[in-house]
Amino acid sequence: MTYFNFNNVKIKAVAASVPDDVEYTTDYNELFGEEHVKKFIMSTGVKRRFTTHRLGITASDLCYAAAEKILKELNYDRRRIDALIFASSSRDYLQPVTAGILQDRLGLTDECMCYDVPLGCSAYVYGLYLASMHINSGCRSVLLLAGSTGEQLPENYVPSEIPMLFGNGGSATLLEYDESANSTYGLLRSIGRDFKMLVSPYSGQRHPFWPLVAELGYAKACELRNKFYMEGMDVMRFSLKEVVTMIKDFKEYFQCDYDNYEILACHQANKLIISNLARKIKFPISKIPLSIVNYGNTGCASIPLAICEHYSNQNISSTNGKILTCGFGIGLSLGIVGIDVNPQTCFPVFRVSERYDDGINYSNFF
Repeated sequence: MTYFNFNNVKIKAVAASVPDDVEYTTDYNELFGEEHVKKFIMSTGVKRRFTTHRLGITASDLCYAAAEKILKELNYDRRRIDALIFASSSRDYLQPVTAGILQDRLGLTDECMCYDVPLGCSAYVYGLYLASMHINSGCRSVLLLAGSTGEQLPENYVPSEIPMLFGNGGSATLLEYDESANSTYGLLRSIGRDFKMLVSPYSGQRHPFWPLVAELGYAKACELRNKFYMEGMDVMRFSLKEVVTMIKDFKEYFQCDYDNYEILACHQANKLIISNLARKIKFPISKIPLSIVNYGNTGCASIPLAICEHYSNQNISSTNGKILTCGFGIGLSLGIVGIDVNPQTCFPVFRVSERYDDGINYSNFF
């Protein structure tokens, strides 16, 4: 079991952003029927979400904006940042890693190590572990960037895989060395045998694109390449068995008292899963922010987004910033981490409309 407990790690600030383009779930009344949409809202909680497919914004654009928000608000010395982790499966290119591009955009030094962690909804909690490990290995400061966006879709194309559920978002978390900081502690697990519950099987090298074209034709191959398969009931069982077991093990190992935590910032899978999870672990549902209502399931951005949304709506003079974070999803991968944040530097969620121009066009390659 991967329990960990790090000292000397301070979370300096958290910021989260969404694309400046909103869709309301009721916009789909005509397509799916008003009754279906009403039931969907009741079970998932999603009333609106922010999307990138009309703006062309990527996860790195959203994470960049969140990082700039922190660095400018704190007037932070960028030379102190010794590592940048891009924890996301929504990468800009097949090669190179997105973290290196973000290092350049953010004006960090050449001494800053950069790498991607291509996890899904557990990327943030795994990123907290990795960032804390780097802090305890000599890094002065680490930027953890976690965000999720979907494919840029053709105009009027509606994906068949629950288009009303998934929103887009990005985040930045700045961690630094501080000997007076409280512990960062947690538990991480992986259940690879069940990877087929959540999978995009035709997007990589196991089932390559061009042999699919030869066998099925170009149009069908393109359709399969963008397919995301989710076994809904199996995912529900995973959430209410494996995730519950992990949280209970964490609580017992670290002798946790839920009364000591202000919130459980949980991955926003859907409202039904969150409410059942709260009931199973006996955690007050009133202390689990439901950011999914206004933002949808934003994947690995959902935890930092929930943190920022929560503290932007609180009287922070009466808060202490002691929270739990819990992520779970594709992989299957799951984790829970106890952290302390500064409520004053958990900035309100903001909207982004600017897309980075990398200067690349087709003529560069022909």
